[in-house]
Amino acid sequence: MKIKFVDLAGQNLEISERVAAEMDAVHSATSYVGGHQVESFEREFAEFLDVKRVVAVANGTDALRIALLALGVGPGDEVITVPMTFIATAASIVQIGARPRFVDIDPATGNMSLPALRSFLESLPRNERRAVRAIVPVHLYGLPAQIVELKEIAAEFNLKLVEDACQAHGARVRTADGMKMAGTIGDAGCFSFYPGKNLGAWGDGGAVATNDEEVAHRVRSLSNHGRLSHYAHEICGYNSRLDSIQAAVLRAKLEKLDEWNQRRRVVASAYRELLAPLDAQPILEPEGFESCYHLFVIRSNKRDAVRNALLQAEIECGIHYPVPLHLQPALAYLGYRAGDFPASEALADTTLSLPMHPHLDGQEILRTVQVVTTALPLSTEPFPATPSRNASPVVGTASSGA
Repeated sequence: MKIKFVDLAGQNLEISERVAAEMDAVHSATSYVGGHQVESFEREFAEFLDVKRVVAVANGTDALRIALLALGVGPGDEVITVPMTFIATAASIVQIGARPRFVDIDPATGNMSLPALRSFLESLPRNERRAVRAIVPVHLYGLPAQIVELKEIAAEFNLKLVEDACQAHGARVRTADGMKMAGTIGDAGCFSFYPGKNLGAWGDGGAVATNDEEVAHRVRSLSNHGRLSHYAHEICGYNSRLDSIQAAVLRAKLEKLDEWNQRRRVVASAYRELLAPLDAQPILEPEGFESCYHLFVIRSNKRDAVRNALLQAEIECGIHYPVPLHLQPALAYLGYRAGDFPASEALADTTLSLPMHPHLDGQEILRTVQVVTTALPLSTEPFPATPSRNASPVVGTASSGA
């Protein structure tokens, strides 16, 4: 039995009639960039998130880059993020002429460590601290970071807070005002609609969410050539627009997102129960945090054996991410070395993503766990204290590009 890592065909079957009708409308109007579909999606996604404004852009990387620019971050500035994420998080910082500064993760959740962040900020001499302009926490694997506390730290140090919510469509976190969506608590929240995301297009797409009208205005201007009118331009902006066909698909999928996320949570609950006796630690979901389970990630120091067993059984899996950003060749100029961020490196060496999508059925879950069990007998062996840095390249299907 072949088991898919993600089942986009199953999603498409559920939305086929709605998309067909919307496509007819797109082709009748011949409005392929912007127009009704994009405007409607922006409004509907803002309502889903309960945020004032959503501005659609071409992809998740642009969402991060343009959000930082809209908040006044640019050349010579420094931006704090984590090394355990997709390259786009740091690339967006580099692309605006700023410098990424990494802090380590909480090993239980994979998200930014509050003690590590505070320690880093407090250790900086005052003249160096002035260069730091923003924090970009990642809601890794669909689990919200400690965004309420991060917002407090950002305010204390007068920093902008941009949420990388590219994997967190519909994830929620408890606040003093009740449960709030990831991507709506900072100065801006950034989303990717890469096809494999919980809310994915049929190509690339992205969006910036914000409660700040001025930020929304700047994002819209920056993403559309700085337009005042069709041939009048206030600034030299970018060409980063969501096309109408992608917006039509996203509108249809948005209607199903709550339901699909709930199905993911049922799958995750089954995995947690069935894997409990094994030496396979799932990423923690703390109380007050509701993951949307973009990925279901386990940790094991026998990760490679488990992965090989799954692939031999035709069960797709992935590693997110095998090489932390501070060890990527593209960022070698930052001067980091192996051992600088031990929690991120340990996660990179032990993490494995199991099949996770809303169309995964009980037999497929059981089969996946049975194969994991053959490679991973009962064990209390701890994770290595020091990362080996022998992580193998990604195999299987990886669907978390921004």
